Amino acid sequence: MTELLYCAEQPEGRMPETASGVLVRWLAADGSRVRAGQPLAEVRAAGRSDRVHSLATGTLRQQVRQGEALLPGFPVGLIE
Repeated sequence: MTELLYCAEQPEGRMPETASGVLVRWLAADGSRVRAGQPLAEVRAAGRSDRVHSLATGTLRQQVRQGEALLPGFPVGLIE
């Protein structure tokens, strides 16, 4: 099993704990088959959008819902 973690880029001088984001939308459905490198979710932080990409091939298990706040290192999904 592979965890998909939210990793925010930090502006200089900013502490990682303060770089929260929000899951805007899922790009792949819960339970769907995904491949390594595939974009899975869109996250908005510090006024910009980033994507969470799959780190492995397998079945996506979403761990958060659209609109939920995220902190760096927070697991947004699992690949089984």
